[in-house]
Amino acid sequence: METESSKECPTSETKEGSLTAAQRARLERNKSRALALREARLVKRPTEDKNDRIEKKSMRPVDSGGGFLLEAEEDVATPAPRAPPAPIVHRPDQPRCLHCGSPFPQSYLLDTFDYNACDACRDDEDKHELITRTEAKSEFLLKDCDLDARPPPLRCVRRRNPHRARFAEMRLYLRVQVEQRALEVWGSEEQLRREREERDRRRERAADTAARRRLRALRMDVRSSLFDRTRAAHEHVYGPETYDPDEDVYRRRCECGHVQSYEKM
Repeated sequence: METESSKECPTSETKEGSLTAAQRARLERNKSRALALREARLVKRPTEDKNDRIEKKSMRPVDSGGGFLLEAEEDVATPAPRAPPAPIVHRPDQPRCLHCGSPFPQSYLLDTFDYNACDACRDDEDKHELITRTEAKSEFLLKDCDLDARPPPLRCVRRRNPHRARFAEMRLYLRVQVEQRALEVWGSEEQLRREREERDRRRERAADTAARRRLRALRMDVRSSLFDRTRAAHEHVYGPETYDPDEDVYRRRCECGHVQSYEKM
């Protein structure tokens, strides 16, 4: 009887010696495939080093000025607040007010809108009222190029929308400057008035055409609703048949007036 010490565990050499040639070839193919798969995973997902980490830049939205928020690919440096211009000290170099004619060193309208008017003559309710960009375009029939591209471009102040906090900032213009720009574009107040009246007439004609189209569609709907749909699917119910010996045909009549003629074999 053999003891346990005399038993020998089978080694890899004995295992490989017992394998056939086809099994050894398949074993080699599996090993090479596993190594290739491991190398591909290492190339696809390299090990990260603490010192070589890539920091992702945070996407910061940028206001395009047209009601849209764009995502900037790079960090956009926020502009630093601009210091107000220094007052003009020398009296001969000071601008003169367009209303009172007196020189002044500094004013809100001059610093903000480049408009020569002193603070004493400033009238926020009438002449120096601020209007939005939409009001300037609709009331004075101006385009974006008239406000931005025509030299000199009109200055504006940006303020948050009081009605919609998520909307883009409002651009406010000085009414007197917008009026002057409208005169430059249209030539005179009379021409601007005629153009405004012509646009009002075109708008009224378009509204009348749309109203007539809606009224026509409503009339068609009313007429179709008055149509008796029960008469559309009529089935003839014939009475007793009669024989005509002169023509050798049989006839029978429906309640609706239809007469059916036929022969019998």
